[in-house]
Amino acid sequence: MIGILGLNHKTASIDVRDKFSIAPDKIIPTAEYLMQHSEITGIVIIATCNRTEIYYSRHTDCTSRSRAHMLKKVHEVLDISEDYSDYFYHYSKADAIKHLFTVISGVDSMVIGENQIVNQIKNAYLTATEANLTDAVLMRMFQKAFECSKRVRSETEIQKGATSIGYVANDLCEKEATDFKNSKVLIIGAGETGVLSLQNLKHRGVKHISITNRTNEKALEVANNLEANPILFANFHEHLSSVDIIITATNAGKYLISKEDVEKALHDRDNKKQWYIDLSVPRNIDKNINSLTAVKLFSVDDLQKIVDSHSEKRALSVDGATIIIDELVSDSIAWLNSRSLRPVINSITNNLQELSAKELNEYKNNLTPELAKEIEKYTNLLTQKCIRSFIRNLKDVTKNGESTKSLDSIEQLFKFDS
Repeated sequence: MIGILGLNHKTASIDVRDKFSIAPDKIIPTAEYLMQHSEITGIVIIATCNRTEIYYSRHTDCTSRSRAHMLKKVHEVLDISEDYSDYFYHYSKADAIKHLFTVISGVDSMVIGENQIVNQIKNAYLTATEANLTDAVLMRMFQKAFECSKRVRSETEIQKGATSIGYVANDLCEKEATDFKNSKVLIIGAGETGVLSLQNLKHRGVKHISITNRTNEKALEVANNLEANPILFANFHEHLSSVDIIITATNAGKYLISKEDVEKALHDRDNKKQWYIDLSVPRNIDKNINSLTAVKLFSVDDLQKIVDSHSEKRALSVDGATIIIDELVSDSIAWLNSRSLRPVINSITNNLQELSAKELNEYKNNLTPELAKEIEKYTNLLTQKCIRSFIRNLKDVTKNGESTKSLDSIEQLFKFDS
């Protein structure tokens, strides 16, 4: 069965999400540790600025006991001694599938309808699959999730309005800065969030935009494509005093800008006001800069008010999305339930075929080759007809695998003495 253990912007503050944020290069080691120390057959870890979620599958149901065990192992692998269990949610079977479909469709996002989550989930799934960490159940569920996202975004208007956290951050800057279009902006991070922020700033008419990245080649590529000014990552601190708005969006997992850095920048610019937008989890900017009078710092959690104003525009689309999600959840549950019948179906098929072959062999020696061939043909047809009939009745009795209490007894009925 499938289960999901996670926390997000609804259940945990950024301080807690910081602790459970998993850097890209730690995803596979973390997943492998959980695989080795838990009774699971597949795993996919999704880690974004707003959520850390662990999707897993196992042969038996994902119960409260498996939740407690997974929580313990997550704390262990991330070396967290304090208990943060109350911030986590845990879903299984239909609830877990619905959660996945809701997340990838943008319904569960801070920015309803945001589209970055699709690529984030695709990358997480591909990473796990390439590392041989997924099984048939997870592969099927994630393929269905991609189908669900495509349908929700094409059949509803859920993407109208703000569609990324970077868009919302730029909304905030435009309202805060006096002369926004002539403001000088520095974007730290040339990943998807940074690039989307840059594109949106240019769309809003901002003229002076610089970008830097830990990989200088990436910053240069983005700058050339989007007509921005590239800055060497090793030197970006020297440019803090010359910019009005600083946006960070990296996976550095640590502070890139300290309070001392900001104090120096303010001194060099005669305390002219600055805005710092930290879109990273864990944070890239020391939160203590908020104590400086000429500075305003905003984290992803601080953008919620702007998000709420946009959410109303797409609220009606959520109902349409829910109908699509529920339809595909039902399809997925039917497939999962049918999988639980496979061992019994295989047992019925193998045992009847073996019985038929055994009985036929006992009579073959007393028959002419032509007659033996005809009897074998008839026996095979009769056996296949019986198998189909038994399987049809099995699906009816178990409601296509939904009720599995009698499976052990049914399987025993089709075990024949040798």
